[in-house]
Amino acid sequence: MTEPNVTQSLSYYARRAYKRGLVGGTGGNFSARIGQDKMVITASGLSLGDTAEENLIEMDISTYSWQPKAEYIPSKEYLFHADILRLRPDVAAVLHIHPPYATTFAVLRRDIPMVTDAAFKQPKIPRVPFAPSGTEELQSNVVNALEEYADCKVLLLEQHGIICLGSSVRWAYDIADLTEELARIAYLKEMLSSK
Repeated sequence: MTEPNVTQSLSYYARRAYKRGLVGGTGGNFSARIGQDKMVITASGLSLGDTAEENLIEMDISTYSWQPKAEYIPSKEYLFHADILRLRPDVAAVLHIHPPYATTFAVLRRDIPMVTDAAFKQPKIPRVPFAPSGTEELQSNVVNALEEYADCKVLLLEQHGIICLGSSVRWAYDIADLTEELARIAYLKEMLSSK
């Protein structure tokens, strides 16, 4: 499923995630399905805060190929983005970000506790074993997690951040925002409980 104006939506929510503090610097990457076999993805080395339709890269999700576009190349995480979209036809958007509270749990290699009613809205958040960014090892780890947790909406990348999957860019963004809120409340609960 492809949402109307997917490139506008992807650009808008990438900038919004940056402004919201869900990612900083040139970290994070967003992609969205276009038809059955293509996606657009944010550019490498470019802040999500600077994302615009003209710097999104179109790619084939089966061959990982793309057409050169000015000075832009796809995010180095394009492998797992393409694989997620290929393996999960229900997913139209993939957002990878480094929100502070969720990433704290990722760095500690701990599950995010389901301490709010969010537990009723999304399944368990599986942890993906650490592998360096942009590597085939990370790609493989993400695919393995998707195969084990076929209905997951969020993956927690150890020592890295989160990946959120949605039926639209907006829905994936809302899942990301909710996940960070859940992690923040879990963190604060632990801080207050330890006193």
